[in-house]
Amino acid sequence: MDGSTGDKEIAVFDGLSATSTVRYAIDSILKGKPFDSKKVFAAKSSPEVITYVADNPLYIGFVGVSWIGNKEDTGQLSFLKKVKIASLECSNCEERAFVKPYQANIMRKRYPLVRGLYYVLKENYNGLGGGFANFMTYEQGQLIFRRAYLWPSKMNFSVRSATTN
Repeated sequence: MDGSTGDKEIAVFDGLSATSTVRYAIDSILKGKPFDSKKVFAAKSSPEVITYVADNPLYIGFVGVSWIGNKEDTGQLSFLKKVKIASLECSNCEERAFVKPYQANIMRKRYPLVRGLYYVLKENYNGLGGGFANFMTYEQGQLIFRRAYLWPSKMNFSVRSATTN
């Protein structure tokens, strides 16, 4: 976060060290460098990030997509009335495009702030860990990711082009 956020001056995260959003920013965006303590603020939770950004228009907040992706959650809908979801430049698009963190953009790797989820199975026998890993690779387990407004990696989905008149 070098301050090059357009008219935004300060970034707000949900915690300073232990959250996945903070770790992703340090590891993937800052390449291991620390935050500029004058330009980064820690909120206690994701809802607090959204409220803080809503009350302070020069701040930009970072939360996981599961906090803004559920169109059926009245709490999330009220968040979306308070703040704008940023469109980020797509580096994988043929023409210059700016995209929001929607499931289709995540799946097609169009949204740039996406990370993979991996597991390490250390059992050398068929046990609870292997059973859970197996469950997560099939339809019911993959639907958990879909319900969290993420993109299931193993399910076969078709992406079709469509136009409207």
